[in-house]
Amino acid sequence: MSDKKEIATLSIKISVDSTDLDKLEVQLKRIEGLIVSTGLKEPTSVGFSADKFFITNGQVFIDSSYITPAPIPRLKIKGIAIDNAMRQAAKEGAEGGFLTATTKTETDEQRRIKGLETKFSLLQSSMESIQQTMADSDRAFAASLERVHADIQSAKSGWQL
Repeated sequence: MSDKKEIATLSIKISVDSTDLDKLEVQLKRIEGLIVSTGLKEPTSVGFSADKFFITNGQVFIDSSYITPAPIPRLKIKGIAIDNAMRQAAKEGAEGGFLTATTKTETDEQRRIKGLETKFSLLQSSMESIQQTMADSDRAFAASLERVHADIQSAKSGWQL
């Protein structure tokens, strides 16, 4: 007698709908806005917030400083125009840095989502293959039971309990 072995390939395909993720992001932004509007969190005056800066009673504190000491030459700033220009340049620089960091984070998130989508796709195709294999196995089992039932009926014909 030869033993028959069945080899089955399992593939699962899963697709991810990112609309829920987008809705969640909108909700988080709305919650952040509500936190600021209720006074639980103070907005910063320069247009961005960072964990390294803390604002308390109008004073800005830096959590940890990585600035090395250096001599500062004497500076004379005359007039309001120069002061405003320096503030505007500092604000634009700070906003630009924030946008770059945000863009990079979004790109990293997109890469993670694409990786997850690929894994889910493989998982879904494997699940579909398993389901097909199980359905085929169930059909074969049902056919075997029908044959056994028919054999029992033919063996019992003429016999009554």
